[in-house]
Amino acid sequence: MHLRHTIRIICAAALAAGVAACDEEPIEWKDPAVLHGDTLGRLSIDSTGQSRLVTSAEPAAVVPDIPGGVLCNGSVRTVKGTAHLYAAWWAMRTDSGATLFVAGGKGSPTVWDKPLPVDTTDESSAGCNRPAPSVTVVGDDVFVAYSLHAPEGRGVFFAHTMGGMVHEPVPVVYGERVVATAIAAEGDRVVVAYEEPNGSRRRIDVAISETQGHTFDWHVPASRDVDVARKPDVALAGTRLAVSWMAEGHSDSTPSRVVRLGRLK
Repeated sequence: MHLRHTIRIICAAALAAGVAACDEEPIEWKDPAVLHGDTLGRLSIDSTGQSRLVTSAEPAAVVPDIPGGVLCNGSVRTVKGTAHLYAAWWAMRTDSGATLFVAGGKGSPTVWDKPLPVDTTDESSAGCNRPAPSVTVVGDDVFVAYSLHAPEGRGVFFAHTMGGMVHEPVPVVYGERVVATAIAAEGDRVVVAYEEPNGSRRRIDVAISETQGHTFDWHVPASRDVDVARKPDVALAGTRLAVSWMAEGHSDSTPSRVVRLGRLK
């Protein structure tokens, strides 16, 4: 059994017994570094711990029309799996709430499979005025992180497909606001980065799952105290982790892209 998974079980047992002494830090952070120049592109990291920004070679996806909904064009996010291209997006409903969909496609131009509804529980009236979902794949299983106003409250949620079926969404964190997310996954490990949805301080946190997102047992601050941090991104390679955000410092400063590297213990 993986050491951190064993520690997680021990911690869960300790917390259930009312012992609040299990606060092991799951990430060994390095000093953050500012990336100068182009701030566009998806964050990536290799097995040596080197990070860079990668511009996607995938063309903009034209996803299928959704009966009973209006596509939120700015919300479409795509990722390439082993055999297919996958997309996740919001579609606005007639009640001004929104439903999250995913679909797989192939060919050029892309021919899409029937879209699968991932989450239909949104209770807001924000329409398309909401953060786009974030999406990644492990093989051809699709992993999605997103934020919405669920019946039990606002928060960040995770869902994934497996064998063409959507597993029930799992809460990552609840809060006061609907926020931007990013996601990375490898094997059974899933890392979700998100704008902290509580309090007045704008920071980026990460949540870690060792169980394909069925539970998120670690929540760790990632951004620097000096930053007003927004627009997270995250990348994963083995135990190597990279988290980035757009940082605002003083009111007269230009926002810059900051990357923090770490190693999962």
